Amino acid sequence: MISFRQVKTFSVIAISTLMLVATIVFNVGTTSAWAAPAPFTTQPQLATMNRAEAMAKSVEGQAQEAMGNVTGNSQDQIRGKAKQVEAQMRNASEDMKDEIQLSDRAKAAAKNVEGKIQETAGNLTGNSKDQMMGKMKQTEGSGRNMIEDAKDSIGNLFD
Repeated sequence: MISFRQVKTFSVIAISTLMLVATIVFNVGTTSAWAAPAPFTTQPQLATMNRAEAMAKSVEGQAQEAMGNVTGNSQDQIRGKAKQVEAQMRNASEDMKDEIQLSDRAKAAAKNVEGKIQETAGNLTGNSKDQMMGKMKQTEGSGRNMIEDAKDSIGNLFD
């Protein structure tokens, strides 16, 4: 049986996490947050958004695992742990992006791998959004590879 205190604690953690993610992603609370959105998203903004998504996924996984522990539901425990692993992978991916400057070909391969990881995590957790986003990232990686192939072909014409 779940106690009122456990539900209250879970609710406070979930709401706090959502507020933190909203603050990071949408810059809520800053004076420029109400300005017109920029036409293009910059790399630092994308990195911040990816890290915020990873943090939210981690907290979501911790909450789901905790609920599974409280209720004795092994599926929730497993899915919660899977979400935490996915968050760690996303953070590791962002760390790698920060540390190295990738060639365009390597960026395509990295996007493909990132998509496969996200799709697999979505399959494990049953999250259709992660499955779809993973497939989209793989498609983006394939598109980048096609562009690099075209660049190579054009370059070979002049060699």
